[in-house]
Amino acid sequence: MEKLKEIIDLRGIGYPVKATLVKRTKRKAIYVRSDGYYEIFKIKVSPAETVFGKSYPEREVYPCNEDFGFSAWCCASEEGALKRYKNLV
Repeated sequence: MEKLKEIIDLRGIGYPVKATLVKRTKRKAIYVRSDGYYEIFKIKVSPAETVFGKSYPEREVYPCNEDFGFSAWCCASEEGALKRYKNLV
């Protein structure tokens, strides 16, 4: 299975931002974005699939917009992010 990368390009949020892995376990991760915000989330696994003729293996995926507030959160401070990460089951 493909794991999340240490640095992820997040162009989809409207401006160029990169997220760098801070800490992770098998079930959760915390990234710091290049704009200073932290994203904390439960790691999701997408099954192997073919989309528009392109094949993708089973892989960990970064959260989508709909995940925020349920299995992903954004924090403005490292302290708040680490607290959220610690309490995430």
